[in-house]
Parts: sequence; C-alpha cells; structure tokens
Amino acid sequence: MRFPQSRVSRRDEETVAVADADPGPTPLHASRPAVPLQPETREGFLAVLQRRDFRFLWAAQAASQLADKFLVFTLLIFVYSISHRAFLTSLLMIAYTLPSVLLSAPAGVYADRHDKRTLMIACNAIRAFLVLLIPIAQFVPGVAGQPWPLILIMVLFSSAGQVFAPAEAASIPSLVGRHQITQATSLFMTTVILTLVLGVPAATLAIGFAGNQAPFYIAAGLFALAALFVWRVHATLRAARAKNAPAPSLIRELREGIAILRASPALRLGLYQLALALVVVFTVFALGPVYLVEVLKRSDQDTYIVLVPATFGLVAAAGVLGERKHFSRALILVAAVFTAGVTLAFMGALPVVLRHLNAFPLMTPFSVVLALVFGGALGAVLIPAFTVLQERTTTESRGRIFGGIFTVINAAVAVPLVAAGVLADIFGVDRVIGALGLLLIGLAIGVRMLGWRQLAVLEEDGEAVSLSVVDPT
Repeated sequence: MRFPQSRVSRRDEETVAVADADPGPTPLHASRPAVPLQPETREGFLAVLQRRDFRFLWAAQAASQLADKFLVFTLLIFVYSISHRAFLTSLLMIAYTLPSVLLSAPAGVYADRHDKRTLMIACNAIRAFLVLLIPIAQFVPGVAGQPWPLILIMVLFSSAGQVFAPAEAASIPSLVGRHQITQATSLFMTTVILTLVLGVPAATLAIGFAGNQAPFYIAAGLFALAALFVWRVHATLRAARAKNAPAPSLIRELREGIAILRASPALRLGLYQLALALVVVFTVFALGPVYLVEVLKRSDQDTYIVLVPATFGLVAAAGVLGERKHFSRALILVAAVFTAGVTLAFMGALPVVLRHLNAFPLMTPFSVVLALVFGGALGAVLIPAFTVLQERTTTESRGRIFGGIFTVINAAVAVPLVAAGVLADIFGVDRVIGALGLLLIGLAIGVRMLGWRQLAVLEEDGEAVSLSVVDPT
C-alpha cells in the first residue's frame, strides 16, 4: 500500500529523473534508473541516508536485525544455561542457518518474480507472530524449560525469513547510485554488527527490568516496526520482465543464476570471500558464550566485552573502505584474512601463556584489543565481497543470485558449526579458536603465493552480468 499523495505517473517520474540527473555517476540500468528522484552525488553514510526510500529500508533492516539478535542471543544463553554443552549451542545455530540451505535459492527466485517490498513486509509480520509463540510455549506442560521446542521454533523462524535476506540485499542497488553501493553496503554491514552489540545488553536489561519473557515481546514489536518501515518505501522493487520472456520456471531460473555465476569470475570470488567470512563469523558467534565462561571466566551475557570493540573495528574499516576506493581489493582480502587469523590465534594461545606468567588478569584487556583488530579485518572481508556481488548483478537476476549465494554459504557454515561445537567440548574452546586462526593464516599465505593472479578480476571495473549469458535453448 502506498500513500496517495506520493504517487506519480511513470512518465512524470522518468521526466523528473532525466531533468535532475547528474551526468557523473551512471545508474545501474539506463532504461530503468536505479536512483530515486533528485539524486545526491555526494558520498558517505549521510549522503545515502538522505535518500528517503533507502533510509526507510535501512531503518527496517536495523529494527529487524535487532529483533533477530534479541531472539538468537536470548535462546543461545538459555540453551547453554540449561545444558552447559557447546554442542547444543552449535545445534541451535544450525537450526538458524539450515533453512537457508534448502530455501534460499528458491526464495531468491521468488524475490525476482514479485515485488520485494511486499515480500519483506510479509516476512517481518510472520516472524513477529512466530516470536510470540516462544512465551506462549512456556505455558504448555512438558515444553517449558526444554531446549528442543526452542530449536524447533528457531527452524520455523529462520524458514519464514528466508525471502527477506535476498529481497533486502537485492533492493539496495535499486535505491542508491552505483557510486554509492560501497557506502550503502558498509552502512548495512555496520548496522548488523551494531545490532549484535546492542542485542545482548538490551536483552539483559529487558530481562532484569521486565522479566524473562520481555525480549520476545520486544523482538515481536521490532519486527512489526520493520514491516511498517518497509511499507513506507515508495519505490517499486519489482524487476520488469520482458514481454517475450518465457513463463516463470523455478528450475530454469535457478539454472540462470548458476549460469551467471559461471560467467563471472568476480562473482565467484565474491561468493567465496563472503562464504569464508560468514563461516568464521558464525563459528566464533556460536563459541562466544563458551569462550567467555570457560576461558575469560565471565558470564555468558558479557559478550559486550568483545562485541563493542569488534564493532568499532568494523565501523573503522567501513569508513576507510568508503573513503579510500583506490585500495587494491585483492591486497585488502589477503591482508584481512591474515590479520583475522592472527587475532584468533592469539585469542587461543594467550590464555595458556598468561597463566604460565601468572598474568591472567590481563586476558580481558588483551581480548578487547584483539576483538578491535578482528572487527576491522572482518569488515575488510565482508564489505568488498557484498559490493562486488551487488555491482556485478542486475535487477532482473539479483534476487536469485543472492538466494543461491545464501544457500551455498549456509551449507558451508553448517559443518564447521557442528565440528567447532564438538571439538570445543573435547579439546577446549581456546584451542579450537586458535586452530581456526592458524587455518586462516595458512589460507592467506596460500592465496598470496598460489592464487594471486586469479584475484586480479576484483580490480577490474566490470559491468553487471545479465541474463544474456544464459543460452535460451
């Protein structure tokens, strides 16, 4: 639904857009401008936030991400508190990611076929309802205090939200200019981390002042607010389909997405880069409460100790990448992976060293510094990866591309999550994190020595790969 006073004809909209267009940055598609009326040519976070529709989409992302973190963190803490097993926290994260393996690809195709604005509104409304099932379940005999219903609700919750991720990611380039994609992506990634930081202390405060069920009611309200923000987006986020286009077919459109990935080495590298970053993020995320309790001897609710500095690191990386576009993407990738590996290796080795030196109280301040560096390295991997994926895809195919990417990523994440939880129970969480750091160091060195030439495609200012790469026969 749109506000009547905001509706204009397509011809009037195109006339104003042509009159006000800046001859500098070009839109993603000349026939269908990817920027709103009266586009700003300035760069930076404030410039992209001045775009009305993008501002509402970003607000919806912030509300839904904060609601998501409210739910995930609360459930992680509760599951570990009743089981004291890292395996079950990993299992909860698998329940969170597994639906993406099965549903992300078809969800991306569905997002390409339909108006992404309507889909995002529906996804947020459904997730709000599912979150409310958690406090209701506490009144059902045999269910209250058990981990299995929480894991089941997590599966349903994640399944309901699968259309939202590709629809949201595919909408960003349609609301900003091509020259602003890096800033817009940086802002979205920074918001993800900021909601991570705010999620735990906010949920803890809500529990302390309003009771154990408060985070679930707040999360449901935030999802409803996110749906309202998306409703305020006036831009049409439906890709135009050619008159002679074949009838919709899930299998054919999935094949088109695969063909586009095959035709673009840069897209494939962006996929690998994003998958690597998220595997590391989810693994550290699942092991975080265990590390706080077993290594730092803190409460599992004290994740702000590492999340706050990690956020500052990511924000710093986002700012640098947004302002310094001349940096080599290949060099940034290798250096960031190596740096992330070094920080995790130190996180794993320092506890033993400091205990040997009778200086273990220094572990917490060291963790803060290492988290700051790790956050910067993480941002330097994630932001360029998302930027490449958005620059090299078109409006007609972007949804299915992101859907397929999320499928591959979540399939890749599942195995490390299980392995990390099991290995942490057997060998200790500090050793597992240290080993993960060594693997990243080895990967960075290997790519620099053996795969440096292949990274050259990241430096090219290539055009978006369209559906023309697909053989219609």
